[in-house]
Amino acid sequence: MKTNTCKNCASGQLVRGENRMSSTSLKRPYSDITARQEAYSGAYIQAVAAVAGCSIASPKPDNDKIDWWVSSRVRGTTFTKPQIHIQAKCFLNAAAKGEHTSYTLDIDTYDNLRDERVSSPRILVVVLVPNDFPDWLLQDEAQLALRHCAYWVSLKGAPEILNQATRTVHLPRTNIFSPRTLQAMMVRASNGEDLAGVTDAEELA
Repeated sequence: MKTNTCKNCASGQLVRGENRMSSTSLKRPYSDITARQEAYSGAYIQAVAAVAGCSIASPKPDNDKIDWWVSSRVRGTTFTKPQIHIQAKCFLNAAAKGEHTSYTLDIDTYDNLRDERVSSPRILVVVLVPNDFPDWLLQDEAQLALRHCAYWVSLKGAPEILNQATRTVHLPRTNIFSPRTLQAMMVRASNGEDLAGVTDAEELA
């Protein structure tokens, strides 16, 4: 495969070179696409938590529809060292269009995420990735790009759904799961406040 130079690195534009995987690597002995989606969404969330300066762990066993615990050392008016619980999903799709991106949850997961009685806030994080898995990650000497984007939503207090096996939820495209937003969530959680409506423009003090 021909190697591309890093002539676009200064502008922040990644080019595809020999570091782009071949779709043939989807075949055995490598993981199937579902396992890759699970691992990739976790890696994305861990990267955001690392930049935010938060600790992250995965509950074992995962018997409560929660994939990740994220915690910080923030001291708020109500709690010290708050923790946020995350249900992670990875969705094969082109980049989001319109005001929202949507994801369909099984009803048990939906009910767990809407529970108002839990001690730690819960959110859903959906990582959108290109349909062609080698395009999920682009790399050169200047940067590593994880594609496309992760969005989040708090379903706390959402309505009960009867006689349905699934529920489609909508994640606003303004709800980008970023390090700055995660820090703002920690401040709200430490003050005993809901996470709905958190933005990366909020004060962190």
